[in-house]
Amino acid sequence: TSHTPSGSQLSTALKVASTRLLQILAISTGTYADKLSPKVVQALLDLLCSQLKTLLSQAAGGAAASSPEHQEKTDDCADDQKKDFKALLRKQHTAELHLGDFLVFLRRVVSSKAIQSKMASPKWTEVLLNIAAQKCCSGVPLVGNLRTRLLALHVLEAVLPACESSVEDHQMTQVVDRLFALLSDCMWEAPVAQAKHTVQLKEREQELKLQVRTWPRPREIKTLINP
Repeated sequence: TSHTPSGSQLSTALKVASTRLLQILAISTGTYADKLSPKVVQALLDLLCSQLKTLLSQAAGGAAASSPEHQEKTDDCADDQKKDFKALLRKQHTAELHLGDFLVFLRRVVSSKAIQSKMASPKWTEVLLNIAAQKCCSGVPLVGNLRTRLLALHVLEAVLPACESSVEDHQMTQVVDRLFALLSDCMWEAPVAQAKHTVQLKEREQELKLQVRTWPRPREIKTLINP
């Protein structure tokens, strides 16, 4: 019997195929950048930058949604809230891993000198610094996964030498200032903020567990209605 794939399977297959095609195009462009039209190379890099921003937005959205400050503290549907809370944490973790995997791929693309010179722009340095250094209002990193943040710095390390001739002095000063601010945060502010955030997450999880235990079960509700 023939098996017809579902809509979700087709969507997943299409996403995977699109990602593979983008990777092939990027690697090929990096290899032959010297022989290709500058417009072709720039168009590909614009697409990669757009994809990177999209992945960062997804990771940042998960961070905001899973924050304890954004969780409603009501007694209704406590079991559903607990499941949703854990699902949000998993979704955020997955989004950060996908972002990190894309940065691994970018690190390979940026190994080409021709690509480095094209990526030497404030557009790229800003998004890479946002991944590595941007913080939430609570003080914790916007991207919690350490591997992903380090990968952003690795790509930035490859791009910055090429920025010397194409980026203005004040823009380079801004990059250096943000890197030193990141160093300061990692040494002093981030550990404290992360510890508080971890405690808040545990407290929220315990609170949801208590709500689930104290919330009447369907049979108990029926008994209360019809004693």
